[in-house]
Amino acid sequence: MLNKTIIAVLTFILASGGTYGGYKVIENYNQYGYDFESRSHKVVRVIDGDTIKIESKTQGETITVRLLGIDAPERGECYYKESKDFLKQLVEGKAIYLEKDKTAKDRYGRLLRYVLLKSQNPEKDTIIVNNSLAYEGMIFNYKSPKDTKYRDLIARSTSSARKAGRGIWSACPELVASKTKDAARHRENDSKPEDPSCTIKGNISEKGYGKLYFYPGCPNYSRIKIDQSKGEAYFCTESEAQKAGFQKSTSCNNTF
Repeated sequence: MLNKTIIAVLTFILASGGTYGGYKVIENYNQYGYDFESRSHKVVRVIDGDTIKIESKTQGETITVRLLGIDAPERGECYYKESKDFLKQLVEGKAIYLEKDKTAKDRYGRLLRYVLLKSQNPEKDTIIVNNSLAYEGMIFNYKSPKDTKYRDLIARSTSSARKAGRGIWSACPELVASKTKDAARHRENDSKPEDPSCTIKGNISEKGYGKLYFYPGCPNYSRIKIDQSKGEAYFCTESEAQKAGFQKSTSCNNTF
């Protein structure tokens, strides 16, 4: 009798648009499932060094996930196979967890996430796969103005790999030169924010003043250039800049 009552109530809620007594039934989101962000996911295929496919809740379908903060060599480029094979060894066929930053997906519809491998041993740390790829020299780091959660960590790992000559940094001089040239050209043109509304500049001082941010109206704002290869970035809010470790420049307190 109790089961019949529960079924009747649920049928009524769904028939009335999913709302009952001020509560709304959570949608299943089809292929993702309501618990997508909290449950583990099985990696069914590695596409390349920064893209994977995971199981979907919809039978016969998969979900494409692009790893945040990194950029692996494309097919035909130096170290394409090595970076892909490294990622396969780490995650293919295994259960992973996904961690979201500010940007949920890219223009191609791929989910953007950090990929985590959680250890069953409480004495061992969780592996942030994006960072492992950077540390081993399998990828170039890619900075987004919004996604800052592990940006400094990945930047440090990339710098470590470059200085030690791991992976692409010694095996692919032409590709590295090309990427460096592109980055230099990007800096010379004073890169614009990907999101026009994100205009706060996070600058790392070469004179020892540390990580400072400037917003439109600060006296030095127009002279500040952003070099993303150093960990500099654009931010949408002061809070985002502060969370990334930047402090407001004291010059912004001056009004003229």
